[in-house]
Amino acid sequence: MVLVRPAGDQASKTAALLRMAFPGSVVTACPNGAETIARAATGMPVGVCCFDLADSAAGALASHVRKVARACPDAELVVLIEAADRAVTADILEVTPAPERLTFLIQPLDMQDAVKSLRAVSARYWAKRRANADLESRDRDVRRLSVEAMEVQARLDVALHAARHDTLTRLPNRAGFTSELTARIANGFQNQTIFLINLDRFKLVNDTLGHEAGDDLVRKIGVALGTVVPPGGLLARIGGDEFGVITESLSEQGIDDVCHQLLRVCAQSRRIYGHEVQVSACIGVSVQKPGQENGDLLRQADLALRAAKREGRNRYRAHDEEMAKSSTKRLAIEGGLERGLRAGQFEMVYQPIVDADSVAILGFEALVRWNSPEFGSVAPDDFIPVAEETGVILELGDWIMRQAMKDCRRWGGPYVSINLSARQFLYQKVGERILRYAQECDLPPEKLQVELTETAIIDDVERAHENLKVLRAAGVRIALDDFGTGYSSLVYLHKFDIDCIKIDKSFVDDVTRYHQSAMIVTSVTRLARALGMAVVAEGVETEPQRQILIAAGCDYLQGYHFGRPTSSGDAAALLRD
Repeated sequence: MVLVRPAGDQASKTAALLRMAFPGSVVTACPNGAETIARAATGMPVGVCCFDLADSAAGALASHVRKVARACPDAELVVLIEAADRAVTADILEVTPAPERLTFLIQPLDMQDAVKSLRAVSARYWAKRRANADLESRDRDVRRLSVEAMEVQARLDVALHAARHDTLTRLPNRAGFTSELTARIANGFQNQTIFLINLDRFKLVNDTLGHEAGDDLVRKIGVALGTVVPPGGLLARIGGDEFGVITESLSEQGIDDVCHQLLRVCAQSRRIYGHEVQVSACIGVSVQKPGQENGDLLRQADLALRAAKREGRNRYRAHDEEMAKSSTKRLAIEGGLERGLRAGQFEMVYQPIVDADSVAILGFEALVRWNSPEFGSVAPDDFIPVAEETGVILELGDWIMRQAMKDCRRWGGPYVSINLSARQFLYQKVGERILRYAQECDLPPEKLQVELTETAIIDDVERAHENLKVLRAAGVRIALDDFGTGYSSLVYLHKFDIDCIKIDKSFVDDVTRYHQSAMIVTSVTRLARALGMAVVAEGVETEPQRQILIAAGCDYLQGYHFGRPTSSGDAAALLRD
């Protein structure tokens, strides 16, 4: 507490009043306002400042009050005046910036009333102090919470970016790709076009050069793809060897141009860990229709990509109505496959493989047929790929192998040739599995031939080598099917122990019309002889074809000219005849 009053008896009386009103408080007397301000500047707390300058001129008193009020903005101001000093009251009210903290005590004082008034002033001061303290505390809490919120938001932004971006290429990942597509459609963007890009032969790079080389290849292809994405488009890595692109407002010609550019940059030769590596890609395209959701677009692009991959490598397909119908049919087939297998709707037929010169039957190729009450006769080209994708091929393949082995055991003479899909052949320990089935059927392994495509081999070279080693050691023959339709057959002829190669029907069809086709067959047979392998020509339908194939050096022939696929019983009858 501060008493502003020159020394004297009156000052002592006023100080006694303050001590009575505020027992235990420190009362400091200052001769004028300047001294009060100076002491407050040293850190002395000023809660209540009492002005007892009754003998001073009105202007001087007002000046003291104004200076102290400004210097001590939180202090309560108490002014003792004579009852007649109305002019002083008016002057002080005019110069005081905060009249709500100004209290006048009229002299002569009633001590009890004065004490009550002073204590009320003190209570008001402490209430304001507590309120200000609470306000400051809340402000500090708000500032602290604001800083914490900004830190949390920063961490959330980092986590969200990481969740939506691929660490290898720094491109958006599948979540980021889907989120962007959803946002575009929600914001009313029209004519979005989706390109799904899947690399061909990428697994071969991983298997032969290692995963670090595969990562390097993905990074470089990601950079190259980014150079040809149209302005405003988005490029993302949505899988191990799969990229996605979103663009808008492309014409049909524009879509073709983008596809050709994407295929071109993917097919460029690249130096990867000291090796020249060249891959290709397939692309599936879907174009947004009015009211179409992002899930439909992605599903259609995926269907188009699968269609492109079924047709080969380095190509693209756009989703169309025919593909939609085919997809519906595939879904129906997918649902009926397992039911058909349980209900015994599958049967085996066998096509003869004959000696080229004598036309004696040496073996039969085992072929599966599906006669469905729901779909009718379903072609293998329709249900085998679906069985591959769904995994039903493993159970169906087991049934085919066992049934074919049982039928071969009943024939007693020719061997049976069984086709294995890539998924079957790369199934764990399939070699031991085949030999176990042969033992259960009491069929010598020498009576078995396994037909593989080069795709089944290159998908996992190491596992393929192990399975082939087990089968060859037991005496099972290995045939490479569809020779000439792939891209690297010569490599695998040299690396793996193959017994015979089967020339694809597409070459045999033209041997009587085009000299070049006959020359290709001749070259293949010479290569096979040099490597100690036999040659089977598929799809022979006429005697002129047979004669040309014999002249070209083919050892064995197969086709409608020697017999269509037939039941096990009819196959046995052929042998008797």
